[in-house]
Amino acid sequence: MNAKKLMIRLELVPPTESNSYCVFSQDLEEKSLVLFHATPKRHVEAIANAGFRSAHDLGLGELRSVSYAKRSSSCLSHIRGKAQEDYVIFAVQFSTLQQDAIVENVSDIHVYSSEIQPEILGYCEIPKGFHYS
Repeated sequence: MNAKKLMIRLELVPPTESNSYCVFSQDLEEKSLVLFHATPKRHVEAIANAGFRSAHDLGLGELRSVSYAKRSSSCLSHIRGKAQEDYVIFAVQFSTLQQDAIVENVSDIHVYSSEIQPEILGYCEIPKGFHYS
């Protein structure tokens, strides 16, 4: 991938019990092919330039897949206790999840091929120290 992707910053929806602690609009959260990926904010430019890559692809560890949550609340709960820095949660859309290199679970998927790149719909920022109730 040679072209840098345009990153659209979306407004953070305040996560509450009434919206199941999701951080994107209901229309995004309810689409079956829209998924969510959390990462430290410092990785946004690399993702814009080269797409989503596993730790193994980046030479940073053995993890060979990139995970995407089916609800943004899963991303938020994953980073809540670890947010020692600014994070972003991407909203992405896949054309299909029915591919050999995708393993689908109840609450997330794992993509085992860097050739499979979802369309990035946008991202919201989760600042360091973010709290919700």
